[in-house]
Amino acid sequence: MAGKLAGDSATPLYQQVANDLREAIVNDVYHVGARIPTEPELSHLYGVSRITVRKAIEILVDEGLLAKRQGKGTFVQEAHRAPMVHDDRRAALNGFSASCRQNGLEPGSTLLRREVVDVPPVAREFFGEGARLIAIDRVCTADGTPIMVDHCLFAREGHEFLETAELENASIFDLIRNATGQCPHRDSAQMLSIQLADEQVAHALSVPVGEPLFSLEGLYRDQDGNPLYAGKQLIIGSRYTFSM
Repeated sequence: MAGKLAGDSATPLYQQVANDLREAIVNDVYHVGARIPTEPELSHLYGVSRITVRKAIEILVDEGLLAKRQGKGTFVQEAHRAPMVHDDRRAALNGFSASCRQNGLEPGSTLLRREVVDVPPVAREFFGEGARLIAIDRVCTADGTPIMVDHCLFAREGHEFLETAELENASIFDLIRNATGQCPHRDSAQMLSIQLADEQVAHALSVPVGEPLFSLEGLYRDQDGNPLYAGKQLIIGSRYTFSM
């Protein structure tokens, strides 16, 4: 039974349809191996266009919940079990790559942005007035599954090598440690909260718009107390746990 769509919602109709179909699959309304209704049937069922239905189905195909079979239709398939990363921060800040490997998972990353920027007002006290920073945004994965969007600001002075370093599937912590000997100190200030995924973040992490995410923000100093980086990670809570 299709749920009622909210036409005045900030969530797009195609995402609402995808969310409702996903819930039906999880609740075994459409069980593994079953063919879901056709696009015209779903269009009539939800009262939306076939284009909207098609976009919703594509989301669930990308998530691995549905599979299209040429000439036969779209079928529910057994969901891939997402990896779980446990980040133990009680003794040290090991970074995402080290946490993955401690859990027997292969870390990976995709570069979204890298540029030199002025220090934002919220970080001027930490980095110093007039500092220049290197902004690096990446999607971090475990065994190929998206886990978090990682936003980092590094002091440019002393870290110029990050402007040209290979950052795809690389540990930034390892790069910095090997080049400068610096490592983040675990007593750096950190704040954990919840943030809902907007459309851009949802696309990067392959989750629904509005998905609750851990938001971990921190200003991290090195072992000698020098400013190292400001970071914000948007993390899929069902794929990540902490000990702090």
